[in-house]
Amino acid sequence: MIDQELLRTLSENLENELPINEALPEGGMLHIDKVLPYICVYRYKKPDLYFSGLLKTQASYLIVKDTVNISELIEILAASVSKKLNSFLILEMWPVRKNHDAEFEISCPEGKAPATIKALKDGINEMRLLYPEVSAVVSDTQQRHPDGLHPLLNLEQTKETGSLIIGLAVPTIYQRPEENQMFSIFYRKFASHFSEVIKRAVYEFIRVQTSNPFAHYLMLGKTNLDRITMEADDTLADISEGMSFLMRTTPVNSSQEWENFQKSNFTKKPSFNYRLVALDPEQQKRKLYDIPLEKVDDPTLAYILRDKRLEIEKQLTMLEERETDSFRFIGESLYGAIKEEVLVGARDILTAFPEGDNPSEIEKFNCHDFAEHAQKEIDYYQEKFPKLTLCLEIRKDVAGIMVSETKLLISDQLSMDSNRCDALIQHEVATHILTYCNGKRQPIKQMYAGFAGYDQLQEGLAVLAEYLVGGLTINRLRLLAGRVLAAHSLVMGASFIETFKLLNQEHNFPSKTAYYITMRIYRGGGLTKDAVYLAGLMNVLDYIKKGGKLETLYAGKFNTNHVPLIEELLHRNVLRKPELPRFLERESVKERLQKLRNGIQLTELLN
Repeated sequence: MIDQELLRTLSENLENELPINEALPEGGMLHIDKVLPYICVYRYKKPDLYFSGLLKTQASYLIVKDTVNISELIEILAASVSKKLNSFLILEMWPVRKNHDAEFEISCPEGKAPATIKALKDGINEMRLLYPEVSAVVSDTQQRHPDGLHPLLNLEQTKETGSLIIGLAVPTIYQRPEENQMFSIFYRKFASHFSEVIKRAVYEFIRVQTSNPFAHYLMLGKTNLDRITMEADDTLADISEGMSFLMRTTPVNSSQEWENFQKSNFTKKPSFNYRLVALDPEQQKRKLYDIPLEKVDDPTLAYILRDKRLEIEKQLTMLEERETDSFRFIGESLYGAIKEEVLVGARDILTAFPEGDNPSEIEKFNCHDFAEHAQKEIDYYQEKFPKLTLCLEIRKDVAGIMVSETKLLISDQLSMDSNRCDALIQHEVATHILTYCNGKRQPIKQMYAGFAGYDQLQEGLAVLAEYLVGGLTINRLRLLAGRVLAAHSLVMGASFIETFKLLNQEHNFPSKTAYYITMRIYRGGGLTKDAVYLAGLMNVLDYIKKGGKLETLYAGKFNTNHVPLIEELLHRNVLRKPELPRFLERESVKERLQKLRNGIQLTELLN
C-alpha cells in the first residue's frame, strides 16, 4: 500500500510543478523530473537492475514490486497531469526472454493513438541497425500489462483521468542469463537507442493528444542532474585540470634551443626540457575507474563522461611515456589519424600560396604592444563574467601565445605582425577564454574542462574568428597547412631535421617558423595535435554551410561530433545559452558569415 502522506506530497508537487524523487515500499522508486504528460512503469517480481536502467533513461518513471498496489498513485498522477495538459500516457514495460527472440510486442486497442503507435513501431524497427533481428508487432488487445498482474487502471479510470495505457514487452537481447552472459557494451547502445525511441513516440502522443508545451522531443529529457552524475563530472574535471597536459608536454626551453639550432646550422636535433610531472598517473587512473559511470542513468551524459574518462586515461599514459615512441602512438589514437581530405586541403593551400608575406614589410608588435590591445578585450568579457577572474601574463616559459583557463599567457619574446593583432585576440580571448567562461556557467564541469577531442572544434572555431574579423593572412593559412604536413611527416617516420627541411626548403617557411612548427609536432616524443587546427576549420566551415547554428559552438568546449548532444542538453534546459563574442555584431563579420553559408573553398578565405 502506498502511504497517504506520499500521495499528498505527490499531489502538491504536481500542482506546484516541482520534481519528484520518492522511494516506494519494497525498494520501489518514483521519479518525475518535471511535469510531463507520460510515465514509464515497470512492475517487477524480482529486481532487475538492467531493465530498470532502461526506464531510468526517461525523465518520468515508476519502478515498483508487483505486490505493491499503485493504482491510486497512478490515478492521482494521471488526473493531475491531464488537468494541466489535457491527456496522459502510461507506458507499462516488462522484460521478455524467448530463446534470444528480438521481437517487441506493443499492446494497444486499435485506433487509439495511431501516430504514437506508428512512431513506436518505426523507432523499434530502426534499431535493426544495432541488432538486425529486431522486429515489432502490434497487438489489438485490452490486455496491456504482464501476465498474472492486474491492469494499472480499469477502463472507467482511464476515461475519468484522460489517460491511455500502452503495453510494451521488451526482449532482453542484451543478456543471456542461462549462460551467465551480460553484453555491457551492447546494453549501453541498446539503452541509448531505446530511450530515443520512447521519447519520439511520447512526443507524437503529446503533439496530437495534449496541449503541447514542448517544442521538440528532446525537451522530454531530464533537466535535473542527479548526485551520481554530478560527482562523476566533478571527479573527472578535477583529474583533467590537475594534469595540465599541454603545459607538461610543451618544452620550457624552446627559445634557447632555437638559438642552439641556428648555431648548428640546423644540423643538430634540439634537446628539449619539460616541467616535472607533479602527479602519479597510476593513482589518477585508479581514481578514474573508481568513478561509477555505470550508475549514470542519462545515456547522453553517460556517453560524454565515459568518452572523457578514456581520453584522460590516454593522456595520463602519455605523461608516463613522455619522450618515448609510445607517447606518439598513444597520441595518434587520441587525436585521430590525419584524414586524406585534410592533407589534400593543406597541400592545396601551399600550392596556391607557395610563398608567405614578406615579414620585413609589415609593422611588428612585441609582447607589450599585444598585451595592451588584448587587455581591452579581456576587460569587456570580465564585465560579462564578474564571478571569474580574467587576466593576462607576460612570461618567459611559454612559446608565442596560449590560454590557460581564463588567463592569457604571452611569451616575453613575442614578435608578431601588427595586422594579426585583432585576429589573435579574437582567437585567444573571444574563443578560448570565452568558451571556458561559458562552460563555467554550466552545471556540467566538462563544459569547461573540455569533452574528449574538444581541441579540434576549439581550434577550428578560433581560426574561424580570425577569418571573420578579416585577420586571416597568407602566413597564418600557410602555418595551419604546414602543421598538417609536419604531423604527416612525423607519422611517416621522418626525423626532426627532415621535417624542418621539408618546411624550410620545400615549402619556403622561414627557418624560425619552420623550427617552431616542427618543435610543436615533435614535443614530448611526437604530438600530432596541431593537425587539428586545419581539420577543425574545415569541419566548422562544413557545419556552417550545412546550416549549423554558430551560437551553439560557443556554449563550452566540445567537438563537432558532440554538437547534437549539446543541442539536446540545451533543449532539455540542462545547459544555459552562451554569451557570444562581440565581434559577431560587426557588419563586416555578418557579411563574411553569409559567404560561408553559401560555401567557399579553403583557398578563398583570403579573398
